[in-house]
Amino acid sequence: MRRFVAPAAFVLAFLVAVRAEPPIAHGSLKPLVHVLLTTDDAGVQRDVLQGMIEALQGRRLAAPENWSQVKDKLRDSAAPGVREKMLLLSVMFGDPEAAASLRKTAADPKEAEGGRRTALQTLVEAKAAGLPPLLRELLADRVMRGPALRALAAFSDPDTPALILKHYHEFTDAEKADAVATLASRPAYAAALLDAMGRGEVPTRDLSSFTARQLLSFNDKNLSEKLTKVWGSIRPTAGDKTKLLARYLTLTPPDALKKADRTHGRALFARTCAKCHTLFDDGGKIGPDLTGSQRINPEYVLTKVLDPSAVVAKDFQMMIFTLADGRVVNGLVKQETDKVVTVQTQNELVRLAKPDIESRKQSAQSMMPEGQLAPMTDVEVRDLISYLAGPDQAPLPK
Repeated sequence: MRRFVAPAAFVLAFLVAVRAEPPIAHGSLKPLVHVLLTTDDAGVQRDVLQGMIEALQGRRLAAPENWSQVKDKLRDSAAPGVREKMLLLSVMFGDPEAAASLRKTAADPKEAEGGRRTALQTLVEAKAAGLPPLLRELLADRVMRGPALRALAAFSDPDTPALILKHYHEFTDAEKADAVATLASRPAYAAALLDAMGRGEVPTRDLSSFTARQLLSFNDKNLSEKLTKVWGSIRPTAGDKTKLLARYLTLTPPDALKKADRTHGRALFARTCAKCHTLFDDGGKIGPDLTGSQRINPEYVLTKVLDPSAVVAKDFQMMIFTLADGRVVNGLVKQETDKVVTVQTQNELVRLAKPDIESRKQSAQSMMPEGQLAPMTDVEVRDLISYLAGPDQAPLPK
């Protein structure tokens, strides 16, 4: 007899069909709970649980009828992922026992890194009580430091800025980017960040123009004046950009690009651009794929880099969300349902429950920050443009 399979996509489609009922009636979940109680097939259990997780993401509702029996059945499952997914759903249903279990997983260095990160993300999205102390502890854990820094943005805690700034000099470049993003998420945090810059504790180069724009979006006069004083104005004038373009074009004539080090250019791309853009087979998916663009023309590339907000395609226009607790989230809307907006920021994918959103505003600005070339030497600019304009992938640096 052919084994019954309930793929996650099927379960998700089923739940989407009933999610128009506000809130989801527990009777709608009854068939899925029944499947979990009657099947011993770990594959089916995983698919059903995953489908429920995806469809219920961002919703806050009580556990459906007989969920305690599902917990009892699956809590000791040895099948990979089954127990973990059951706990994730239980936290989404407001179960304090499940939340305590996930807190233990997130804090335990002996657990797998992926499981720890998933556990922490679930606790953050569920706004589990008493989470900031755990996040502060995880700043001392190298594996979990990045996720903890990002998660601290979700909680308004007066101790957060001082703690982050105290350890800032110990962070890697990626962790510093996460730290700055969190400190830019709330007006009080941003004030502490700018004060630290004024004292020389945080280099001004660590604040991108993208993040500076986020600080201006608070519409706080004192904060804006402090930003101008310690960091500078938000964007150069059109005349400044024209001069910069002319200067960079003198560095990148065809003969110079042929002699440039494209392998070094690839390393610069990985450090500066690859978080958001793909070129050939390398890079992220936040911004446009550069492989098929007019990158063979140095003037086109330099114009886009120097003034990324001159022309912004609709799919890449940034949205500014202000939440009820004062947090501001800037990014691209990747998905939206009747209950949740999924936003891609520069450093993470954030799911915002719609009841938590106080306002949203579309920006004409690109997520790509200006000033990307400013910290580079002339040789670095030449190598980067040579890599971008090349016909094929360059070898990896040795």
